[in-house]
Amino acid sequence: MKIEGKRVQIFLVAMILLLAFSAAGYCQEERKIKMDEYKIQLTEAQKREADANTRLQELEAQIESLKKQIDEVQNKIDATWDEIYSMLDSDKAGYEAYKSNLESIGNQINSLAALSPEDLFRKKDEVGEVEKRIEEAKKNKLSLLTEMENKIADLEGQLSALKAKMPANIFDQYVVVKGDYLWKIAKKDEIYGCPYQWIRIYCVNKDQIKDPDLIFPGQIFNIARGVGENEYLVSKGDFLYKIAGMAKVFNDPSMWTKLYEANKDIISDPDLIYPYQVLSVPKK
Repeated sequence: MKIEGKRVQIFLVAMILLLAFSAAGYCQEERKIKMDEYKIQLTEAQKREADANTRLQELEAQIESLKKQIDEVQNKIDATWDEIYSMLDSDKAGYEAYKSNLESIGNQINSLAALSPEDLFRKKDEVGEVEKRIEEAKKNKLSLLTEMENKIADLEGQLSALKAKMPANIFDQYVVVKGDYLWKIAKKDEIYGCPYQWIRIYCVNKDQIKDPDLIFPGQIFNIARGVGENEYLVSKGDFLYKIAGMAKVFNDPSMWTKLYEANKDIISDPDLIYPYQVLSVPKK
């Protein structure tokens, strides 16, 4: 029985050793297969990398070629623009300065557009300045460029909207009470604080004042706080010939008769006008 037991033990040890050797051989074989596959994949990856590098070099060469073509085209464009600028008596720097000037005008208009109608009226001189800037810009040959032509047209549209928003004048109102007369009203601090400006009240309200010496309680007078675009407030020392010669009026002294004809209802003698009269200035 002991011999049989030993034989069984020897057999089992042999089987274990056999299985161990078999497993080791199998692992070595599997490791060899994986290594072969890795080498194949590595070779394929290296080939793809080489192909990619070759393609990359080709693309870089194409990019350099395209850059040269772009530079050549840009040089031709610049040369063409230089010819255009020369025809317009300018250069690129002049173009940029002109463009910047139009942008500045646009910013000025936007700033004015943010004002209330009353404040805008008080800034009417600045509105006139904007109009002059646009007219001056139109005299520059660069205005013939389509880009500039469109920009100027846009600015003129914005200016028209601005002028439409601006009232002809701004007024306070005064209700006549018993005992009032124009001299007394004009003298009040809340009106003009100056009795001599009674004639201004009369000129502005002549539609309801037939006789400056005769006004009635309950009448509502407009008290002008500015001078309208087509009006002129007479100052001491003025006369029609002088006023007509002013740039903001007719810029032509000989047109004094036109000024007189437009204001016959308040001027009885063309040689005699008074400070604070408000004259209507007809358009040329």
